[in-house]
Amino acid sequence: MTAAETTPVGHDPRWVRSRDRLHAAVLELARTSPASAITGAALARAAGVHRSTIYEHGADPADLLRSALRAELDEIRRRCIEPATPDTIVAAIGSSADEVFAHVERHSPVYARELAAGTSGLGAMLAEHFAHSIALLIEHGALTPPAIDDDPDRFAETVAAALAATTVAVITDWLRDPEPRDRALLLRRWRAVQPPWWPAA
Repeated sequence: MTAAETTPVGHDPRWVRSRDRLHAAVLELARTSPASAITGAALARAAGVHRSTIYEHGADPADLLRSALRAELDEIRRRCIEPATPDTIVAAIGSSADEVFAHVERHSPVYARELAAGTSGLGAMLAEHFAHSIALLIEHGALTPPAIDDDPDRFAETVAAALAATTVAVITDWLRDPEPRDRALLLRRWRAVQPPWWPAA
């Protein structure tokens, strides 16, 4: 077996460079154009790659857009949420929320358009990301939902999905505000809809 066969594709420096160029290009193009209007040819040209390279990284430009945004969100979770313990959870949630909302603000032209239209799957991508983060906090004992019945694991999944959907709804509503938007107001709105057992700063 060769080294190439044992090395994950994602660790190949050439693959990573192509992915990063495609992510940067699709994020830039999506600031002014709906993802559905971005062609493979335009994306390849903006990224400086062959058109066939796109399909090594995603099914289409919308898929690559989700991947690019999710990569930023996953990095925030890796730094803020994954190491959290019951002793550090309040600080972890606060720093994670600050960074996630800064990410949303940075990409607000993309999120505002796509979430309002319900296109490109960005709402589902955000919900999946938030649900995973909340599930991790519950799994690590950093968050403790109320005991409702004799199947706490199943209820924990419901809680994670419900809180994730609420967060997406708050973000979507905030993006309807006229510019310049107040990110501190987004944070206050988000905190206002958390359940009573949510750790308070």
